[in-house]
Amino acid sequence: MERPTEFKNLPEQRLYANILLYLNLIGMFILLAGFTLYLTGVITPLVPLEDLPSFWSLSLDEYIEKSNMPTGWQWISKIGYGDIAPMLGIAFLASVTFVCYFVLLFQFLKGGVKTLALIVSIELLLILLSASNLIQVTH
Repeated sequence: MERPTEFKNLPEQRLYANILLYLNLIGMFILLAGFTLYLTGVITPLVPLEDLPSFWSLSLDEYIEKSNMPTGWQWISKIGYGDIAPMLGIAFLASVTFVCYFVLLFQFLKGGVKTLALIVSIELLLILLSASNLIQVTH
């Protein structure tokens, strides 16, 4: 009977997985802390919880107009509001892949793996481009 081949992760895979694990844990903590501050009323929300049901039947455009809710990157200017604070955790979690790729880029450059460094560079560029909101798709 033939023995199954043992699979071993490459050092870059282990590094990526470790960064992903710890940054996701930090991001989840930030998200839950912001949401807890919102629900407990420690931070005043932009839209009070008791008024929220009155907005449920509105279209998105009407909701944004009547609630003065920020769009795009404008949320950063209103981070002190309870209903916006959890966005910090979401933004942190959304940036985890970028951080992982950024670390891998330097690992590949250090190891002389230029092809993979180029691929990761292109991926980083695309992530930055999409986050910049320079390319907009409308329906």
